[in-house]
Amino acid sequence: MMTPQNAIPATARRVAQRMAGAWQRGRQYREWLALDEADRESRLCDLGLARIDAPLFWSDGRSASDQLPRMMAVFGVEDATPLVVGNGVKRDLERVCSLCPHKARCARVLASEPTPSACAFCPNAPTLEALSSH
Repeated sequence: MMTPQNAIPATARRVAQRMAGAWQRGRQYREWLALDEADRESRLCDLGLARIDAPLFWSDGRSASDQLPRMMAVFGVEDATPLVVGNGVKRDLERVCSLCPHKARCARVLASEPTPSACAFCPNAPTLEALSSH
């Protein structure tokens, strides 16, 4: 149980972790920018990514791998179905989720056992609705 005495250290720890993560992402981003264009293209190609996917690495630390499976569950979409995995749909869902400006809202909504209608703000909602009907 969280008491007032240990709430401050827990909050300070979370703030310190977020600051450390932001510092590390900033350092990695500067290293990325120091590469010439050919090196960047080569590294993205090695990962099977396109140039448009590069911003996925510099998000605010909240990952699509955290929230997307929970959002899929809200819509009744299974993570490993051939329809989702086979056609690159999951990769597209992850890309949209990673670039979404509503991550904080998503985390709040997903914490409360939402219905699909409560998740209509999600840019993946139309795709997930279509997948759930199959």
